[in-house]
Parts: sequence; C-alpha cells; structure tokens
Amino acid sequence: MQGVNRSNYVESEGKRTGRRALLTAAGLIAAGSVPAAVALLEGTTNGSGRKRARWVKDVDRPTLGEKTAEFKRFSGSNIFELHKQLKTERDGVGALEAEQAAKAKRLAGWMRQSKPGFRLPDHQLSEGAWTLMKSIKPGEGLLSWTRVAVSTPDELGVARHTAPPEEMAQTVKVAARLYGAGLVGIAPMNESYVNLRQARRDIVFEDVTVPAVTDTKVVIPRTMKWVVAIAIPMDLDLLSRAPTSLGDAATGLGYSHSAFTVASLAEFIRGLGYQAIPSVNDTALSVPFAIEAGIGELSRLNRLVTPEFGPAVRLCKVFTDLPMACDTPVDFGLVQFCRKCKKCAESCPSGALSFDDEPSFKTKGPWNNTGHKAWFEDSYLCFQHWQQVDNGCGICLASCPYTKAARAWIHDVVKATASVAPVTDGLFRVLDDAFGYGRQHDPEQWWAKDTPHGVRG
Repeated sequence: MQGVNRSNYVESEGKRTGRRALLTAAGLIAAGSVPAAVALLEGTTNGSGRKRARWVKDVDRPTLGEKTAEFKRFSGSNIFELHKQLKTERDGVGALEAEQAAKAKRLAGWMRQSKPGFRLPDHQLSEGAWTLMKSIKPGEGLLSWTRVAVSTPDELGVARHTAPPEEMAQTVKVAARLYGAGLVGIAPMNESYVNLRQARRDIVFEDVTVPAVTDTKVVIPRTMKWVVAIAIPMDLDLLSRAPTSLGDAATGLGYSHSAFTVASLAEFIRGLGYQAIPSVNDTALSVPFAIEAGIGELSRLNRLVTPEFGPAVRLCKVFTDLPMACDTPVDFGLVQFCRKCKKCAESCPSGALSFDDEPSFKTKGPWNNTGHKAWFEDSYLCFQHWQQVDNGCGICLASCPYTKAARAWIHDVVKATASVAPVTDGLFRVLDDAFGYGRQHDPEQWWAKDTPHGVRG
C-alpha cells in the first residue's frame, strides 16, 4: 500500500516561518528563471473574473482532457451507489451493511477513547459543517430549479436587466464572489457533460423556456447556453487535519457553502429576469465546466487544481439562459509539474491514485467516464479507505504542493517559476517535502486557536 506516515505533525508556526525563509533562499539560488517568474507576478484580470498573475495564461484548449468519439454523457451514478454494487459483487450480499456497522462501532470506540481528531466535539463539528448540504435535494427547496422567493422584474414593475455580454458576465461574477465564490468563470453549455439521470429520473434537453422536474424526468431548456462555474475554497486549517473528523469538516463546510452560493446566485439571476438551475455535485460533471471556464487545470488527482488554492476547492455551478461572455481555459504549467511530482499518489494511503508518467485513455472503473485522457483514479480503493477513517479523507488535497494557506509571496514565485521553467519542478517537489508541507497538523491544537480558519481566516 502506498502512503506516508501522517502521524508526524508539523511543527510550530515559528519553525514554519523559518522554513519559509529557507525556502525563499533555496528557491532564489536554485531556480535560474526566478527573475522571469517575478516579472510574471504582476496581476492581470482574466478568465476567472479575478486578478491573476501573468503566469496563468489563457489558452484556446484545455491542457489535459483530450477526447475521442467514445466520450459521451455519463450515467450519473455516484461512487456510493457503485461501491454498494461492487461490494455486493465482490464480498456478497450484506457486505456493505456489515462494513457500515463495523465503521459505526469503530467510530464510537474512538470517541469513547477521545482519540485525537475523532473526539465527540471533532465528530460533531463535521456533522454541523455538513448540515446545509445534507438537508437539500437537487431540484427541490434550496436547489429548486425554479424561483424560490425572489421578486421578478414583472412583479417589481420593471423590464428585465439587459447589458452587453461582457458586462453581464462581470455582474454575475461580482455577485457570485459576494455569495462565497473564491473563483468564478463562465463556460458554454456542453450537453455531453450533463448526466443521463438524476435521482432515477432522466435528464433531458427540450425546447422549453422554463426548467421542470417531474416524476419521470428533469428538463433543461435548450436556451440555457451558459454555465457559471464556481470554486469554493476549503478551510486549509481543517483540511490539514485529514484524515480525521476535523478534516471531514472542511469537506462538509465546502459543500454547504457551495449549496448556499449557487442557490443565492440562481435567485439573483432569476431576479434579473432569467432562468437558472443551481447545482453542486448533481446534474452534471463540475470539473470539465470549471476547466473550460478558466478556473484551473486537470491534474494527476483527476480533479481540478487551481493556481490560487490548489485542489483544495469544492466545485459547483449554475446553468442559465442569461447571455454572457464566456471565458477560456488556462495553462499555468500544471500538467508538466504533475508528470514529475507524484506527491499526491505517494501520500494516498489507499493507493488509489496513478503513478503513471503520462495520462492515458485507460479508465479504472465505471466511476470514470470513457473517451478522454486523464490520470484516472481507483475510486473503489479510495472509498474503501473512507470506511476506515470516519467519513472521508482528503490527504491528497492537503499534500499537493499547490495547496498553500500562507499566501507568502515565495509560493507565487515558485508557481510562476514552474510555469516558465519545468526543469525546476523536481526541485520544488523536494523542497515541499523537506519543509514539511502537506503533513498532518495536530488535531488537538485546532480547538486552541483563536481564529481556527485557514483560507477564510
């Protein structure tokens, strides 16, 4: 089994500060392209709707994700359903139920023992973080496909809002950031990214003006040609405690914030006089829309990595008929970096991530969509590991060298250098390990912090 020892907690803030200083010196000495990289740090507003450094380049096509004719709409089956099916096939009827019962018993034992990261307050912090996400259903309530409470322009006695596509895009992005988006971009609708089914209903596109949810199908109007893709930053202070209940709280919080953000943005768009469908993990694949909206690149994780937050984000989106200017994909040198780094795969305790040097079209199971090139993961192994560590993991997200909470300028220099000088990728991976980034933080210290928030602090 691949993995690293997650029991070695990182040291004090003072020692980490010293490490950053050493990293600064080592990076400046070793990277011959640092002056060029520093020149690229100057900000420019691009596809994400926020000011980004010049080393994040707009490109015509995504850097990874090449597709063939085999690529088509996905079944929409989630890993939980697939895991139950595969568990039954491999271990017999009742195997999943027995596994769940053993998990509950083990978790209760950890709480009684006050195991760090799994004490009752730790566990309930996670439960609280998931509250909003677990209380919603796609197409209903907060994630309704039609207006919830906002007044329409007709009810207010005014015409619906109109503006040039570029101005419309800016208006929507500003609203999305107010509601909690860390990164936001606009992508064109691509029906091949939309699932075939949702909650045992067929998802269909029809020539109608209003989305609908019936007993047998959910209907997306063909007039919905735009997708607002959103990345919600995770709390890195919590995520650094993965795989514990505290780490799982970071995931739950990200999803709950996602639900709030897309629900609020959908109501805002409806209030302007247009139709909107809010979506978190449901309805369609979030990653390809986010890639085409310029939020980040596809990585060895087979997940999105952003220049600003690494993979430590949760993705969501809003489909709409509001005409907006679309953004373009970006390239910040990630794919080349992933070829050499492999830190996420080495850190994964379940061995679920690929060690292949190159991405390929060879999938690992029915949870992977066929017909596109990627570093595919074995989600069954990942999910099996989840059953051993409370509700989730997240080690791979925390271990990625692009996941940094400090926002120190040296981290931007390192990322910029990697974008212009791939020869330094191996060095930066070594330095990332040497200075302790990606290791698990002490769960017990979290509750003692005055402001226990990472990205949001």
